[in-house]
Amino acid sequence: MAFCSFCGKPLQEGAAFCGNCGRPVAPTAGSSGSSSQSNKTSSSSWFDHLNDYVGNEGSKDLNWRVLFSEVTQKHTSEDAEEVFIYGTRKTTPSINQVSKDWPHPWLYSRVFLLFAVTFALLWICCSLFNNPNTVPGLIVVGSFAVPLAVLVMFMELNTWRNISFFEVMMIFFVGGCASLVATLFVNSLLGSYQMDYFGAFLTGIVEEAGKAVIVYYFLKRMDKPTILGGLLVGAAVGAGFAAFESAGYAMRFMMQNGWNTMMSIIMLRAFLAPGGHVVWAAMSGVGFVVAFKSMDEISTSVFTNTKFLRLFIIPVVLHGIWDCPLSAIGGNIPLVPIGLTVFAWVIVLILVNMGLSEVSKVQADMGKEQNNYA
Repeated sequence: MAFCSFCGKPLQEGAAFCGNCGRPVAPTAGSSGSSSQSNKTSSSSWFDHLNDYVGNEGSKDLNWRVLFSEVTQKHTSEDAEEVFIYGTRKTTPSINQVSKDWPHPWLYSRVFLLFAVTFALLWICCSLFNNPNTVPGLIVVGSFAVPLAVLVMFMELNTWRNISFFEVMMIFFVGGCASLVATLFVNSLLGSYQMDYFGAFLTGIVEEAGKAVIVYYFLKRMDKPTILGGLLVGAAVGAGFAAFESAGYAMRFMMQNGWNTMMSIIMLRAFLAPGGHVVWAAMSGVGFVVAFKSMDEISTSVFTNTKFLRLFIIPVVLHGIWDCPLSAIGGNIPLVPIGLTVFAWVIVLILVNMGLSEVSKVQADMGKEQNNYA
């Protein structure tokens, strides 16, 4: 039986990735390199093109399994507390202590479970005991559950551990609401328009631009923005936008169509939340950081920088397709949004690879400087 060279766990026969840590399985000495190379060329050419477009020059492994490998493992409350206390002056690791290996997030699942239990209890209050006082709580918890859980995952993916939980929550609340204000302001200038193909892509441009402006503001306040930090800041703004928007939709549909429609809206938007505003704004965050590094400065000229625009166009297009009439394909099954979610997370995983490569580069450069001074 073969074993993973990283975590030591047994490997399934023919597995390309370790089922425990998610790392790619190194080929054995007797394996056929030509066969492996031909399969890679035929099956991942589109992925290579996507890597090149995004600008990833480092690892090209989609270690999606690591997002779930620790979810079923036992963790203590102290383990959770360690995640939430990162980012302070006393808990931010030094550059040499920052991990360049793929993180194994798990706390996000506990956060989601916490919200799910709370939502179920509030549903009991509303449905079985007909208590209207708990309806606002039901709407808020149902709308905030998934965006916040996904946001915690992005916190765990940020191996720099340099952004505190307080900062993340500030960006979530203030940044999320500010991006709504920015979007509504632009919409007030444009006036009303139909949600046809043109209107859908116009909405994509307006809403992604509104979030991007706020993401830029928070990144500009950071000392040295990083790719993984840009992912987190963007995700925080997007999560806030998604949560407050979903709560608004739930309230409006309850007033117009009643309880059942409200519950359907909450469930549908929660199901689709991982592939929407959170990851779209996260991509914009990385676009800013990449552009900052190419410009060697942080200024408003970044909005016309080609490196930023190449990444920014991805969430705009995804958002436009999400809102356009194509989304009706599949009827009650949202096939198009599900497909867009998968594609969006492929992009996110590529960007995580870029972020980890950045960690390696910074550590290598620091090591060279130390050797020069030695």
